[in-house]
Amino acid sequence: MSKKQPIYVIDTNILVDYVDIIPNGEKIRLEEPLIDLSKAHLVIPTAVIRELSSFKSEKSERGKAARVALKRLRKIVEGEVCSMDEVYHLEAPIKTSDSGQTISILPVHKRFKEALPFSPSEDDMDGQIILAALTVEFLNAGLEIDGSARAGLIADLKPQDVVILTNDNGLAIRARERGIKTSRYGYKYPEPYTGRRDVVVPEELFHEFLCERRIERKVFEEMMPNERRLVANEFIVMTPEDANYHECGFDPGNNPYFEHIGRYDAVEDAIVPLKYLRNFPLRAKNAGQAIYAEALESPEFSAIICTGPAGSGKTFMATVYGYNACKQGLFIGVTAIPCESQSKIGALPGDLDEKMDPDVQPLKNSLRNYLMIDDCKIQKELDNLRKNGANKKGGGDSKEPIEKGSIKAKLKDRVDLIWENWFSSVPIENARGRDFAYELAIYDEFQDQNVAQADTLIKRIGTNGKIIITGDIDQIHAPYLDPSNNGLVYAVRQLYDSEMVARVSFTDDEVIRHPLVKLIAQRQKAATQKTPDDQEESSAE
Repeated sequence: MSKKQPIYVIDTNILVDYVDIIPNGEKIRLEEPLIDLSKAHLVIPTAVIRELSSFKSEKSERGKAARVALKRLRKIVEGEVCSMDEVYHLEAPIKTSDSGQTISILPVHKRFKEALPFSPSEDDMDGQIILAALTVEFLNAGLEIDGSARAGLIADLKPQDVVILTNDNGLAIRARERGIKTSRYGYKYPEPYTGRRDVVVPEELFHEFLCERRIERKVFEEMMPNERRLVANEFIVMTPEDANYHECGFDPGNNPYFEHIGRYDAVEDAIVPLKYLRNFPLRAKNAGQAIYAEALESPEFSAIICTGPAGSGKTFMATVYGYNACKQGLFIGVTAIPCESQSKIGALPGDLDEKMDPDVQPLKNSLRNYLMIDDCKIQKELDNLRKNGANKKGGGDSKEPIEKGSIKAKLKDRVDLIWENWFSSVPIENARGRDFAYELAIYDEFQDQNVAQADTLIKRIGTNGKIIITGDIDQIHAPYLDPSNNGLVYAVRQLYDSEMVARVSFTDDEVIRHPLVKLIAQRQKAATQKTPDDQEESSAE
């Protein structure tokens, strides 16, 4: 065992979540890992191998990762001949790359625990990993591992050279009790790409865009030297340095087509104005909605990723677009894929449509709300209801009852008819093996999909089809998912900087559902930005 190499004892969760730390025979550079393992000595306890073996029969992502990890490890160790004594003493590490990385599989000597005031059971996997780390520390310090080490030497041992690589908080705490260092592992993610840039620009640049309807990329870079490079289809929300700017007839307070917003067209290599916004059936209420409407209506985009807080209109606008696009003959129908339905779909009563109904209620609710805005007859009935109540039709002393059936019931009938004609929904497992040719597919709450599910869904697009991915990265409800490993983040990374993809982001200020929802979103954001001192002060009050 070389003392020049950094030594890491690998926990099971690291191999499950980041199986690529085990080389696959391909020179693929890991994407900015938090810790550089290229020259390290990786020690994998046999307890971890046993745990991977117990996972391998699972029909889950964990089972798949366990099978891949075991296959790669077998390929590395098979054919390497060494003695049992060499294995126990880490004297036969296997070189896995030209950079100097080595891997060892470590069994713990059965008498090693006799020298320790620490005796975990065979079923205590965290304890076995800590025991393996202590074994490595003993070997590194030149101590025996067969139970013959003197108590005085053990007391003087100060573990410092070995690190357990784990993302398990419980294991990290227990390892600290035994004097073992721990560290997390993952990838460094760049600043999240939102697809939208809000910038203050010089008046001459703003004037050029309004009057010429175009800004060449080179001109933008020259006049905005501190801005990062433009990304394909990135939307640029421009504000002039002079807040009172009104040249070219531009009035920011009364501009339904949001002429101060442009999109970087990578083909034309220029920032161009919004062209399709006016085709959307509803008027945009803010910049986020204008950008989203432009992306939805644009025939140039095959995929749209829309994120933002609850109440900003992500699902509503996608549903309205789908309904109107089907009526115009652009698609033969809309398929909705709700999140996490596969976990309960078999337990619910009824046929597939009835099983799926609870998961598609957000889309049906969007259709209902749209009909209340778009249908003149329903609007008239609503106005009459507010004016005269539910007991009279018309007004005055009229005794004539209103038309049979409440407005809510009529809306439900209309929505059900629209859904039957144009919409359908399938669980994720039914989406495998098919494509949505000539269809619009809406993937709602995508942050609750795992990476494998997300990969399956974004590949379902078919000829003349379009997919809309919506979600909120701050509202993850699925177990084992976090802001770095969910389907929404995966989709953004896979579809980044493509001429066929639009990325749309709503801000907290663009919540339009109800003022109370906006208030809650603002307070939640403020709470996450408080320092510990601020929080202590608030709780003291």
